[in-house]
Amino acid sequence: MSVINSLSDITENGLCIGCGICQSIAGNENISISMTEKGRLEPKENKPLNNEIFDKIKKTCPGVIVEDLPKEAIANKSKYDLVWGYYLSLFYAWSTDKDIRFKSSTGGLLNGLSLYLLESKKVRFILHTGTDPKQPMRSVSRYSYNKQELLNSGSCSRYGPSSPLDKFNEALNKNEPFAFVGKPCDISAIRQLSKIDRRVNELCKYLLTLVCGGFGEFTKSQDFIDSFNVKEEELSIFRYRGYGNPGKMYIKTNSGKEHDKEYNSFWGEESTWRVPFRCKICPDAIGDSSDLAALDTWPGGSPVGEDEGFNAAIIRTKKGYDLVHDARDAGYIKIGNDLKIEDINDFQPHQVSKKKAVYARHQGMKNVNRPTLNTKNLRIKELYDLNTKEFNENEAKGISSRLTKI
Repeated sequence: MSVINSLSDITENGLCIGCGICQSIAGNENISISMTEKGRLEPKENKPLNNEIFDKIKKTCPGVIVEDLPKEAIANKSKYDLVWGYYLSLFYAWSTDKDIRFKSSTGGLLNGLSLYLLESKKVRFILHTGTDPKQPMRSVSRYSYNKQELLNSGSCSRYGPSSPLDKFNEALNKNEPFAFVGKPCDISAIRQLSKIDRRVNELCKYLLTLVCGGFGEFTKSQDFIDSFNVKEEELSIFRYRGYGNPGKMYIKTNSGKEHDKEYNSFWGEESTWRVPFRCKICPDAIGDSSDLAALDTWPGGSPVGEDEGFNAAIIRTKKGYDLVHDARDAGYIKIGNDLKIEDINDFQPHQVSKKKAVYARHQGMKNVNRPTLNTKNLRIKELYDLNTKEFNENEAKGISSRLTKI
């Protein structure tokens, strides 16, 4: 079976990332999203989907299709790299607000830009992911209309499962300008939706993302609190990082007990994350289709101690370029030294490796008659052709063997 004919074909073949775009399109009455035993958010049909709804889902789902920037968004002066795609500028950047910078995951760039967009009235609200106030180990999509809502949302690095797009159609129905902050796969879904819903480009003014290492399944977080004999219902705070760069994994119970763990000892080794299968075959974890992507700036890919917090920024579109410079001029962010592609490669070596391996992994799925992602202009075939035959064969065989564990 190599063709996707139903929602279950997406979920059962490990192609679902739990983003929620299908629920947003179909409505809560048709699709519900819930946590699986493996610790992933996945959709289920409440009743059979008609062909029109499922066709819309197939045209937008990042478990079906992922593409590069639309041609009209590529600026004339864009530079181009085979791994990192189109970009206008690369530089260090961070929030000028010391509190935002300290509490955010890295340098507070995305929070700083979001705050500027709200307070400059360029958008009415930000659609993003934050902490579930009733279950702080879990994440929910939310709207922030002002500084208090934005900064009290617990939005920094939600490393567990989330469905950032489950409210996207609801956001469009508000008929107000907004910005979206989410993962690269979420941005991809929005770009695809813009092809069939004109409201997307009219109302969703900015698409901001992070360079993504994938997320840990819910069981990873559950193991953390289990190690301290804490139950989920006892939690008042659950923080993946932040309050420093990178900050600690931290929990606090309703009774006031606190526990934490150093970043590297919990998140430092990506192979222990238990990332969903879809993350292992991701052709765009670097925000190829965003206006701007923010990333960590640790040489070699891992932090050594704490620092003040510095993001690197990959500015992909003219819209992203104007935003970051307007925010700088208004005093919301600081732009530091320029960076080179070689610096980005050093900060994100695992992204370079994944981009080179992805096409072979897709071939591995096809070799055993499993459906995989349709991609366009993401350069993964070009990178595949530069690999050794042995490397490609090993990646294809490796992903085929993992299919039995989806």
